[in-house]
Amino acid sequence: MNYEVVSMDLLNIIKLHHDDFSKTELKVYEYVINHPETIEIYTISKIADVSGTSTSAVLRFCQVLGFKGYKDFRFEMVKYLHENIKEQDSGDLWNQYINEYIKMINQFQNIDRDLIEQLIVDLKQNKRIYLFGIHYSSLPCRQLKAGLQDLGIMTFASYDYMESAHLVNTVNEDDVIIFFSVSGAKNNFKRFLTPLINNLPSKSYLITMNPNSQLVGLFNNVITIPGYTLTNQSVIDCEAFFLVFVEILLNLLHHH
Repeated sequence: MNYEVVSMDLLNIIKLHHDDFSKTELKVYEYVINHPETIEIYTISKIADVSGTSTSAVLRFCQVLGFKGYKDFRFEMVKYLHENIKEQDSGDLWNQYINEYIKMINQFQNIDRDLIEQLIVDLKQNKRIYLFGIHYSSLPCRQLKAGLQDLGIMTFASYDYMESAHLVNTVNEDDVIIFFSVSGAKNNFKRFLTPLINNLPSKSYLITMNPNSQLVGLFNNVITIPGYTLTNQSVIDCEAFFLVFVEILLNLLHHH
């Protein structure tokens, strides 16, 4: 297969193969043609799920097109999408930035829903809730504190390490801790919050953008906000997506 040609006009290539697909593979075809942008963020299992097929059907769909598997197909689709978005938006920065945000928001669908539900239950059932957000992470922490207060849920909150160093001494095993950290760095946490390292409550939550955070092993529950790599390579402010996450969480709490 000529990948250079495919990357230039992949959707038309897929359409040309319409009659080559089986009945099951056509379900994958219909989904891909109508939702090509999701290929960038969906796994083969997710594509199978949303198209009502199976991973083997998705694999056969890719092979009919001449690809070895879904990974190769996804690579060319992402390349195709990025080239076309760039071409369409090169003269319109407004649309370019909007597309970047939309791409990020779509990835929120990959956040663990069961973990979010567990957090909601813990927030509603526990009397003592501690929120920590330092420097860049302080804004979502403040937003969550204000939102919880509006819902009648009182919290303790800290936005700098010196204050946090004193506050952690009051934490008990049956309390809830939510720690916001964009980068998930461990140095300052280890320096100022030493009492928590070996005594984190079971209901402890790390909310971070870094899936490889050094703090992951310390917390029992880790919620990863998508987009760490993308925000490091673009003008998008990572705090914006923390705020979106907090707003969604507060709305879920309200309707729980």
